[in-house]
Amino acid sequence: MSELESTVPDDTIRVLIVDDEPGVADVLDERVTRFGHQMAVAHNGIQAIRAVREFAPHVVLLDIRMPGLDGHTVLDHLRGSSQPPTIIIVSGNHEEDEARELLQRGAFDYVTKPVDFGYLKQAITAAAGVAPPET
Repeated sequence: MSELESTVPDDTIRVLIVDDEPGVADVLDERVTRFGHQMAVAHNGIQAIRAVREFAPHVVLLDIRMPGLDGHTVLDHLRGSSQPPTIIIVSGNHEEDEARELLQRGAFDYVTKPVDFGYLKQAITAAAGVAPPET
């Protein structure tokens, strides 16, 4: 899927995937699209910030370990916006201290890789109900 390409109609939950590993982003995109959500993909922090402005996602699935603007920086930037999307961290890092810190800084949930897609589906639905952005 090309950057910011939508996959389903506008009346669904909009989800932005942010992961610098194309294979991981593709798997997340494929699986989450099956949930019936409208998808966009960004492969770095700069693309993510631009995609949030252009795509106005309800939920962002955000990787932490990325070159350039890492997930910590992107989280802080997005949380500081006037209408922040709800952010779910999706990370290969299983450190409880980091998960706790990110949740305290405003992440809605912390999901570890490999992803339990049943849990992720529930987390996205719950996150979208928190405070979807105005469109």
